[in-house]
Amino acid sequence: MKLFTWISDHLLLFVLVVGAFSLLFPGPGSSLSWTVTPVLAIMVLNVSLTIKAEDLKQVKRYPFMIFWSVFLQFIPMSLFALLLGKLFTQQTGISTGQLLLGSLPADVSAPLMVYLAGGSTALATAMLVVAMALTPFVLPNVLAWFGGVTFKVPVSYLVGELTGIIIIPVVIGIFLNYRSAKVREKEQLWSGIASLCYIALLFVVVSSNAKAIIALKTFALFIVLAEIALNLFGFMLAYLSRLVFKQKDTFLPLLFLVSSKEFGIASAAVETMKLNTALVIPSAFYAVVQMISSPAMVKITKELCQSKNS
Repeated sequence: MKLFTWISDHLLLFVLVVGAFSLLFPGPGSSLSWTVTPVLAIMVLNVSLTIKAEDLKQVKRYPFMIFWSVFLQFIPMSLFALLLGKLFTQQTGISTGQLLLGSLPADVSAPLMVYLAGGSTALATAMLVVAMALTPFVLPNVLAWFGGVTFKVPVSYLVGELTGIIIIPVVIGIFLNYRSAKVREKEQLWSGIASLCYIALLFVVVSSNAKAIIALKTFALFIVLAEIALNLFGFMLAYLSRLVFKQKDTFLPLLFLVSSKEFGIASAAVETMKLNTALVIPSAFYAVVQMISSPAMVKITKELCQSKNS
């Protein structure tokens, strides 16, 4: 149990080491892309095992903030991504891919980051589920309004992800937590396993995109800067929301939901619709950025809370 707690507490260290290794030696991880779906489901299940029945009451208290998180994920992030696409590149495919990235819903790993930072996992999960459910309706319209892009959402991919990776593991996790005292007692074990899943996902994601990142050479730096800017903008939107609404409980869910993007949707769209592969480049870079910045933000928020309490 102590080992798993130590892994969760030092997630940022593992992310930096594994990320660097995957970029330098992409061979082993690049052949493991088939593991992403089951590992995501296991991660969501273990995070959901920490959600208590009483935590669900908090979800009922913030219906507006749930939809506010969805608005932030799709509209301001899309507009800022569109601006970054115009500023950082003149290549149409990459610029459109940047808009696509900004229009995506939050990443599946966001509730884990919220849990590790000490926030409401139940509220974060509710925000994620609503955003994913609305994506087939919102995403094509956002792309058409802001970029004049006709885009067919990979509905089968989204339905499969929403059902198999999110809803079923969440329902099972909450049910087991409710029925078993032993499950509730081993909360640190579940968070530790989920953290290991996150590290494994980072290994595969970085390895799979390493060649594309290295091949762009100097231009890769501009894309990295664009993705860092988009990521920081998401953090800023969450902070401004806290200042405006003055709701402490919703800050951490917003912080990690708004700043993260479910980059797998872009890859699925490119593969199923045989689109220009340049569309997925911004999402690939953002995947690496957010998988490093999210654990870093967890560490920052925990240290800030500890300094306030001391």
